[in-house]
Amino acid sequence: MVVDLVSRFPIAVTGLALVIVAVVGGLGGLLLFHRYVPVAVRREHNDVAGFIIAVVGVIYAVLLAFIAIAVWQDFNEAEAIVENEASLAGDIFLDAIDVAEPVGSQIRGDIREYVATVAHDEWPALAEGHIPARTPEALLRLQTALVRVVDRGPVFEEILSRLNSLYDARRERLNHAARGLQPIAWFVLLAGAVLTIAFTYLFGVPDLRLHMAMTGILAASIAFVILLIVAFDYPFRGDVAITPAPFVEVLGSMK
Repeated sequence: MVVDLVSRFPIAVTGLALVIVAVVGGLGGLLLFHRYVPVAVRREHNDVAGFIIAVVGVIYAVLLAFIAIAVWQDFNEAEAIVENEASLAGDIFLDAIDVAEPVGSQIRGDIREYVATVAHDEWPALAEGHIPARTPEALLRLQTALVRVVDRGPVFEEILSRLNSLYDARRERLNHAARGLQPIAWFVLLAGAVLTIAFTYLFGVPDLRLHMAMTGILAASIAFVILLIVAFDYPFRGDVAITPAPFVEVLGSMK
């Protein structure tokens, strides 16, 4: 997949390559078009082309902005889920202090092991695009320990409620890790970029250098927004990725 290739390189390298490809491709197409379609012919239709490019540009700009905002919001949502999951794990650890032994120690040990597994084992796997297929053994042992509790007072109910929420947060985190833009969205996004840049070829600009400058700036601008989408599309991969910092912080407080 393209995301596997892109995530292996620093975001600066990816951005530079994307801008170069967009600008060189756009200018190459302009020079080829300029060679076969004279400026005088295009200049006669500048007024009509101007009206049409206004509509085409607005449509593509709205599409580009919509996808960029959607990806950004999805990234922020995934980040909030990670913080919530780590917070729930920390709350379970603190609640277990009031649970009678030996169950209390087992709960604290299991939740500590789960947090360590997520921070040190699952996170590198997520960065490589591998979604854990099984629930960590520590979390399963914790659930089994709670089932065997006889004295089910308010503390037990609180721990069980937070454990259920922890499972939900974990499921949401893994769903976000596996979810990206659909292929049809990428097709429309890239096809729209090509068509929008290509439409600028229809203008008859007397100075070819000025025409190249305008086309290059447009191509670079579109490339930068697409770079933003690429960077935030998979929130746990690449340079711009969610870190396990909340889990590491909670793990440090579990003494």
